[in-house]
Amino acid sequence: MTTCPTHQTTAPPTPTMPHRAQRTSLVCKGCGAAAGSPEERRSHHCPCCGERFADGCTGKPRRRTCPHCGTLDTHTGQWLPPTDPMADLLGNRHTRTPWFRAWEEASIRFGHDIAHHLVQATTEIDQTYMYGEIVFGRHTLGVRYGKRFEAASPCPRRDQCRRGRVWTPVWTREDLLNVHLHGAGPESSGCDRARMHPEGAG
Repeated sequence: MTTCPTHQTTAPPTPTMPHRAQRTSLVCKGCGAAAGSPEERRSHHCPCCGERFADGCTGKPRRRTCPHCGTLDTHTGQWLPPTDPMADLLGNRHTRTPWFRAWEEASIRFGHDIAHHLVQATTEIDQTYMYGEIVFGRHTLGVRYGKRFEAASPCPRRDQCRRGRVWTPVWTREDLLNVHLHGAGPESSGCDRARMHPEGAG
């Protein structure tokens, strides 16, 4: 085992959660190793200091992190150098989130000023789309992004469906303006709460 980056010059501390070698009938649901077995020790405990890995067991991930010693590649048994998120960001080695990619596309399609007022919202139940809102003053326009951008407007059956919305594809900021001023366009979808209507789709 290569010496861990943290303890290249000093001895590792005594673990507060050392591995117990007494076998029991318990089995880890993540990796399937029996408690007390050598497999359980390798999956759950740091080989340098014996401390239980901070990120627990989630199956057989490639990396595990010890709160004392650093990050271990559990496939190769090699210690990894300390991570530097800032260096990864500045060196363009970071992973862009799906929301960032959606925001970037909105900036290109609608303009930087529109994207500046686009905020992610987490109230949507449908995980197929990323949902956000363009917020300016007291006005809010809901938008979602999957394969394309769509803007929300209230369901036409407001007397029966107060929370339902229909979605209109939008390609330009003029499309956004039309939805804001005039509601759903001719290519809009049915109400997203159509099942709530007594007669069916709205």
